[in-house]
Amino acid sequence: MNVWDDLFDLRGKRAIVTGGSSGIGFAIAHALIRAGATVAIVNRDTEAGRRAAAELSLSGGAASSFPADVSREDQVQAVVEAIEEAHGPTDILVNSHGINVRKPALELKLWEWQQIMAINLTGAFLMCQEGGRCMVRRRSGSIVNVSSVVSLVGRKGLSAYSATKGGLSQLTRTLALEWAPYNVRVNAIGPGFIRTPLTRPLFENPGFLEEVERLVPLKRVGLPEDLVGVVMILCSRAGSYITGQTIYIDGGWSIS
Repeated sequence: MNVWDDLFDLRGKRAIVTGGSSGIGFAIAHALIRAGATVAIVNRDTEAGRRAAAELSLSGGAASSFPADVSREDQVQAVVEAIEEAHGPTDILVNSHGINVRKPALELKLWEWQQIMAINLTGAFLMCQEGGRCMVRRRSGSIVNVSSVVSLVGRKGLSAYSATKGGLSQLTRTLALEWAPYNVRVNAIGPGFIRTPLTRPLFENPGFLEEVERLVPLKRVGLPEDLVGVVMILCSRAGSYITGQTIYIDGGWSIS
């Protein structure tokens, strides 16, 4: 193995990917497996998680699925314990789960706001907290939170979602400071417009595609595969001196 391969080698590493059954989470899980990691998918939909794990295993790696609602503290504690009993201590945690409701702020119901907060922000905190316990104890680990470009820029109709992603980026910075003495790195990525099963209806609207081309300097929609290179750096020895950062992968939207 040459020095370049060694930088990204994840053989023997154990990873948890929330929301790993489709879209961004699935692409990240696939990349981690190809680099040699054992991957546990955490997903609310049991059957979707099983299908994703089976598909990932076809690539020659080790993948399994563990159902849990990340907004529930008891379920988070139980699922992390179950994963570590099955695979061993966690080396990598990627929080890729999330939901969204696109509504003007004046039309957003309180229960919708609370649900988005519970899953997107509280869920990420609980996963970081539980996964971080093991990493701090072992004095090693990498956490990557999937934030969003709207943690930095404003966009109509995304008041709750933007608030959770802004909070997630700030949580990332705080945890990075608290856990740096234990060699636990905490970073985030901030995707822009990414084509996934959840966003497919948006991109079927020609007017939306025109808006993307207007806002994004690279003049195209992103794909989940566009995100995995940065995630691989953050999870591997290649990113051993990076912590507390939110890296925006948005085709230049945040600088335009």
